[in-house]
Amino acid sequence: MASSLIPALAVTAPVANTAPAPVTGGEQHGLLQALAAVPDPRDPHGIRYPLSGLLTVAVCAVLAGASSFAAISDWLHDLDEQAKARLGFARRAPAGTTVWRLLTRLDAGLLTGVLAGWLRTRTRPGPRRPRRYRQVIAIDGKTLRSARRPDGGHVHLLSALDTATRAPAKSFR
Repeated sequence: MASSLIPALAVTAPVANTAPAPVTGGEQHGLLQALAAVPDPRDPHGIRYPLSGLLTVAVCAVLAGASSFAAISDWLHDLDEQAKARLGFARRAPAGTTVWRLLTRLDAGLLTGVLAGWLRTRTRPGPRRPRRYRQVIAIDGKTLRSARRPDGGHVHLLSALDTATRAPAKSFR
């Protein structure tokens, strides 16, 4: 099991100087519902754990500072029984290899888009600015090392952030 940074989730991890607003019970369900839109890449036979629960664990662990598959697995196993049951892990928590296999199969662009949409719903609209001010969009791009597309080309990631609302403006792959 690799312990390297997970690019599909790290792209969406916020970097802020202020503490984030606490996630309420309604927003927890919002994240689960948002992640339910991600298509399941697993074979339908033998699925033991819900996809939205596994993805929610991965997102929350990365937001809490996990930067490897092993750290996500540790974060999952540290949850109390009530939290595990809410996420759909009634009998037992999945093994770290299960989390690794799922996260390596996901379409990173699709997951990033779903998470950006959920983050956009969590931001409050900023104050109306006078007409003379511009909307400033911060853009960041990266080329992933050792990652190749089927045609042999490099994988490039591009993200845009609205600096006024701190909401992701768009995410491209």
